Amino acid sequence: MNSTGWGIVLGYFDGVHIGHRRLIEELCRQSSKMGLKTMVYTFDRHPQNVIRPDLYIPLIYSPEEKYKILCGLGVDRVEMTAFHRGISQMTPRQFFEDILVKGYNMKYGVVGFNYRFGRGGRGNVRLLNEFAAEKGIRIDVLKPVKLEGHLVSSSYIRRLLREGDIKRANGCLGRNYTVSGRVIKGKGRGNGMGIPTANIRLPEGILYPAMGVYATNTYTGGKRYKSITNVGVNPTFNNDRTSIETYICGLKKDLYDSYIEVEFFERIREEKKFACKEELIKQIELDIKNLEDYF
Repeated sequence: MNSTGWGIVLGYFDGVHIGHRRLIEELCRQSSKMGLKTMVYTFDRHPQNVIRPDLYIPLIYSPEEKYKILCGLGVDRVEMTAFHRGISQMTPRQFFEDILVKGYNMKYGVVGFNYRFGRGGRGNVRLLNEFAAEKGIRIDVLKPVKLEGHLVSSSYIRRLLREGDIKRANGCLGRNYTVSGRVIKGKGRGNGMGIPTANIRLPEGILYPAMGVYATNTYTGGKRYKSITNVGVNPTFNNDRTSIETYICGLKKDLYDSYIEVEFFERIREEKKFACKEELIKQIELDIKNLEDYF
């Protein structure tokens, strides 16, 4: 058994939105009073995507990105457990006693109002409180967080991203939505038009925001640059695979194989199919001018 007493916040935390952040803030506040270390206990994969892969939920952030964000929120430890069928078959009591109590010596817990655990999601906050009371463990269940009358949830944020409503998504996330990755070789069309772009592709299973052109910042080499980002299939050239192409203002360097992070502010326009390359160039030049006006 782990001899250190832990305050633990439980959940999947896709997006690490303002509701999740409130849970973590409460964990840190109350654990400090109790003299406990703080831990986020989460999974590397969404439980539903293991149990029901036919109903796959695309994720806002990759496990690596989620881990990085969680580690920046002031907790002592982020435990990202591999979710597999063995865990999915544990009863609610087995999960509580074997993992939380025996495995991590939980002395205090924080969960959201709709937290579920154990096989088939049979465990709920009422059952969690019952188990905890038997062990003398306090559980705090926090109320839902609303923004502009909407319940803030990962599913709501996914909807906003699919609609291209980046401003509202950013409000719910409590930070600007970002995508990141290594720059891959594109078709070279941007270079051919005198407008070179850095291309990244998101990992399998990660949600792409709505197709269109966005005002963004791009971070690379420790510096921030204004940028304009196209999410889509580039219909003018009849591509069929979604990609993220970013034109970085004031940077001429070849970024192939460099790591970049793209920070989204607002969708400027929808993706369009142009009759010819020259029309596309004119539109991109107009987009760059609009970007300057935006910032």
